[in-house]
Amino acid sequence: MKKISMIFLSLVVIFIITGCGAIGKKEKKLVCTTTQDEEGMNIEQVMSMTYKNDKLKYMTMEVNAKIKDSSIQDNWEEYKKMLDSESKTFDKEGISLKVNVNDKNYEYKVILDIDVEKVSEEDLEEQGLSGLKDDTNSLEENKKSAEEDGATCVVK
Repeated sequence: MKKISMIFLSLVVIFIITGCGAIGKKEKKLVCTTTQDEEGMNIEQVMSMTYKNDKLKYMTMEVNAKIKDSSIQDNWEEYKKMLDSESKTFDKEGISLKVNVNDKNYEYKVILDIDVEKVSEEDLEEQGLSGLKDDTNSLEENKKSAEEDGATCVVK
């Protein structure tokens, strides 16, 4: 009986250490990327969505525009002003938008971070993302949809 208890206790410890006791509670991350080359610029979009128990908890969207055309590079300051007018940096509860500019490489990057549980519906609506808190699509459903739209997706 003592051997059986020790074996059982050993198995419990192994489950706790390896995380196997938390089956169904692990976080999974869906990362989808699209790249477009248009009008002298390369635009890469990366969307990272973190799910727990197949429910969206956190999302990051990054858009990185790299200017390759010399005529746009020559007007870089005007181009930045135009983008700055559309991408105002802010930080509110559950949502933030950051802008990173690399003048040397003619890159303009916008990063939107959303904590789905903390963000208000009003703040989501301002970003054109109303209804995100009520989204019932699973990780696999969102992966399929993004791939149908031309994205390359991986689950981590």
